Amino acid sequence: MIAFRFGPFRLSPDQRVLERDGTAIALTPKAFDLLVTLVQHRARALSKDEILALVWSGSVVEEGNLAQQVLLLRRALADAGDCVATVPRHGYRFVAAVSEVDDRANAPAKSSHCIVWDGREYALREGITVIGRAADADLQIPLPSLSRHHARVVVRGLEATLEDLGSRHGSWRGALRVQGSVGLSGGDKITLGTASLVYCVAMPDDTTE
Repeated sequence: MIAFRFGPFRLSPDQRVLERDGTAIALTPKAFDLLVTLVQHRARALSKDEILALVWSGSVVEEGNLAQQVLLLRRALADAGDCVATVPRHGYRFVAAVSEVDDRANAPAKSSHCIVWDGREYALREGITVIGRAADADLQIPLPSLSRHHARVVVRGLEATLEDLGSRHGSWRGALRVQGSVGLSGGDKITLGTASLVYCVAMPDDTTE
């Protein structure tokens, strides 16, 4: 499995994970696919028609959809400079310096806690993970319904709690609106704005032979 490094970012296509300094960055599925496509074809500029065929294969889409996803990418990758260059009257090219690394070489130990959003898992570290749409959030979800720093999950050993951070649209665990701090159990559904997440935890195997 090959991963790509550029600036403070690490892109792992097989795991569908983009990280900044080890912290997962949430992208829409199409923005992620667009990033992978541009990085893998970085040796040349891709025309808009090529990108639409590769990222939206079999679908009829307008160029405005492509421009919107490019805008999301540029915002998410701002820490690495201007990574996605516009080629006038042609398309786009990924222009940041990229190095390829073996994704298996230094794979981190898997956390026992994670959040699932949009079909992807985001590991939760021991301590505090802030979730929001701001670029400096630990787990960035780029949806306008989320506050910049919307909520946080606090992990202590095998326990985790969810806290709202004064968000505009509120945080929910199932049907319960979060006021203060609430405990989380594996499989709990979390709603932040219009984002639907699931909290997961892998409990240690306490069976004996």
